[in-house]
Amino acid sequence: MEQLIVFFQNFGVLGLFIISFIESIFSPILPDLLLVPMALSVPEKAIYYSIIATVGSVLGGIVGYFIGNKYGIIAVKKYVPNKYVEKINGWLEQYGGWAIFLAALAPIPYKFVSISSGVFRINMVVFLIASVFGRGKRFLLEGILIFYYGPQAIELIKTYSNTFMIGVIIFIVLLAVAIAVMRKVPQRKLS
Repeated sequence: MEQLIVFFQNFGVLGLFIISFIESIFSPILPDLLLVPMALSVPEKAIYYSIIATVGSVLGGIVGYFIGNKYGIIAVKKYVPNKYVEKINGWLEQYGGWAIFLAALAPIPYKFVSISSGVFRINMVVFLIASVFGRGKRFLLEGILIFYYGPQAIELIKTYSNTFMIGVIIFIVLLAVAIAVMRKVPQRKLS
């Protein structure tokens, strides 16, 4: 795996774009493994590198979406472990676009999210918006912190990412409870 990262490093920004793109479809190499060292080497370009990673990841996610949409459950069974399929399907049924956003942040590989979104035919606009915000949060947060804090950002990223994830999960749970309560409360007719 290290040889692949070194290989893509030789291509600079293009390598970062490619690795971000293919990670959203089939690759096990996380873009962060290239993004963070690149951003640390030139902190004034950290946000630019993060935007490249976000765009590459979302465009790759669109390809993953179409693979899932075209090949359906065959693609899911080939590329996505069953435990992730059940998790993603449950999230998609319960939370829709929020599930894509949450999964884009979560430790579930994004390729599983993009392919599953196509299989379950999630609205493309919802998929794109959730992907841009989810992947943008992931990569842009790293870039912004490195831009402003340089090497000290690594500790901030670890701390902030965990805290942010906990906050997002709490928000989603509260939102789900509020929606469930609203559905059970009888609606009064206005006359």
